[in-house]
Amino acid sequence: MKEIVQDGAEVLRGVAKPVPESLFGSAELARFIAEMAEALDKFPEGVALAAPQVGVSWRLFIVRKDRTLPPPPNTQGSTLAQNSQGQTLKPEIEVYVNPEIVKTSRKRARADEGCLSVHGVYGTTKRHERVTIKARRPDGSHLQRGAGGLMAQIFEHEIDHLNGILFTDHAEHLIRLPAMPARAGQAGIPSGSMHSFAYFGTPRVASDTLALLIERGFVPAVVVTSPDAPKGRGLALTPSPTKTLALAHVIPVMTPENLDAKAITAIGAFGCEYAVCVAYGKIFPEELINAFPGGVLNVHYSLLPKYRGATPVETALLRGESETGVTIQKMVKELDAGDILAQETTPIAPDETARELRPRLIELGARLLVDTLPEYLGSNVTLVPQDASRLSAQAGATRAYKIKKEDGLLSLDAPATENWNKYRAYADSIGTYFMKNGKRMKIALAEFAKGEFRVLRVIPEGKKETVYKG
Repeated sequence: MKEIVQDGAEVLRGVAKPVPESLFGSAELARFIAEMAEALDKFPEGVALAAPQVGVSWRLFIVRKDRTLPPPPNTQGSTLAQNSQGQTLKPEIEVYVNPEIVKTSRKRARADEGCLSVHGVYGTTKRHERVTIKARRPDGSHLQRGAGGLMAQIFEHEIDHLNGILFTDHAEHLIRLPAMPARAGQAGIPSGSMHSFAYFGTPRVASDTLALLIERGFVPAVVVTSPDAPKGRGLALTPSPTKTLALAHVIPVMTPENLDAKAITAIGAFGCEYAVCVAYGKIFPEELINAFPGGVLNVHYSLLPKYRGATPVETALLRGESETGVTIQKMVKELDAGDILAQETTPIAPDETARELRPRLIELGARLLVDTLPEYLGSNVTLVPQDASRLSAQAGATRAYKIKKEDGLLSLDAPATENWNKYRAYADSIGTYFMKNGKRMKIALAEFAKGEFRVLRVIPEGKKETVYKG
């Protein structure tokens, strides 16, 4: 049986040789592919494998197609691929011999990634949203295939292997996580998971927090995230970053369209003591909150009760705050009104934009959460009710409303601080713009100097970025 070799093996760092013409259609090639499939089958989280990963310097990789398919709605506990009727799929192996990338999209997207040859290490890579490859089948016939989403990521990852490149060579935010068993509750789960919990989250902020939780020994019994959504030029259905990370660690995933009675019953079947919610994207009904005896803990990126709502980071910058922070709260029916478990304050630099502030708050919130959880589970935390009087005193300044695209419109005649704060607040979301001669001028770069708001670079409507000569 072939074994998967690990980082440090010489074969992983060489450029693989083409499969010889004489081997197409041969029993030798068929046997080798079967051995690769057997090696891959031992790792439920694995979706693809390149020949160098089993010690053979050939330009060939296989994909477990059945493992790339999304599970049916409300799939619980199983790590086996299923079709839309819930029937377990037989292993479906796709083989690509002497593959070559012939076309890629201009746009790239960040994705969580791991590798069976760097087992236990995970990070974030930037891959093309769509990739087209040409290759040959084991019988020698030619094929060409384009793909988006997960399959595009697989194509690039595996062809990297054939060129002696590991994902760790260019990944960001690398972490080493403990080995995950097939089911939560089996031997090997770190001690932090003694209290079973559900994790609700969708975007990268949620997956980054989940990664730190796992690293610190808090492994959820189930992850609940938004359904796969169309993404990229080809509108390929793409899983959320949180779903991708959960599946990489063989954690059951649920993707309900709505948090209705059926979904709440299905989530409750996991018997979780408490839940953690980070940027899930849906309002929790009271019935769901009450389904967890230990409550639902939420990370909010402001110093509650200030800036309750959807955009606390942007609102703090819009208001010209000199400091902000994160809050761990125990969720109640009213939005962001729960009792406070912990808070941590951080200063905001005068020239700091949302692009720099948000990652700092995400990291701060994740650390505060994992530091607070042991105390909370040990009943060593004093819950502090939010001071409603602060809300009534400054009602306009304590709500963080949803952003609309037109909020990014500036008037260059407006007060300089107002324009500067808008530029900072919307830097990593809708951006800012102004109108000139009836044309939209998107602000690419600006500064605040000597009390003046100065636009340095713009992207005129329908044109490329240029220096602004206003």
